[in-house]
Amino acid sequence: MKEGYTFIDFDGVILDTQDRLYERKSNLGLYNHYDQAEYKKFFEYTMLHPEEWDYIIREAKSINNSVEIIRELESMKKRIAILTKVNTYKEMQVKAEDIRENRKINCPIVFVPHESEKHKIIIPNNQLLIDDYIVNIDKWVANGGEGILFDYTLEQDTKDKVKSLEFLLK
Repeated sequence: MKEGYTFIDFDGVILDTQDRLYERKSNLGLYNHYDQAEYKKFFEYTMLHPEEWDYIIREAKSINNSVEIIRELESMKKRIAILTKVNTYKEMQVKAEDIRENRKINCPIVFVPHESEKHKIIIPNNQLLIDDYIVNIDKWVANGGEGILFDYTLEQDTKDKVKSLEFLLK
């Protein structure tokens, strides 16, 4: 029987898109990054200004060599996939194009509608999720998966927290 997949979150793990989104949101006077109403306003704005996704995604930088590590994992034939939430069709389109054409990553991409939860789209079933959002990790683990919190500001990796995807190369 084949091993399960390692699912890797996109925003805040592979690319610095989360910080870029916060910056763009704040530029519009939307400073509360916990307020869902503010996010709704921002995503409505991006529907009128889809070029925002170019800045947020296409110009984003790899976090701690995540893009390069994923390419190396692909060359090693590791079973990896990107598991990412999307808020608009344009965001999904730009993510897919950027992952394939700009970052040259070929692993499967699973898009999760913003209103859904990752563990309901992919059944965890002892598979690993690497995510920068602890709520996603907690729900994944509670539903039978394994989870590791990604935090690029860590000084040193621990058993359940990492600052880089490099541990996957071992």
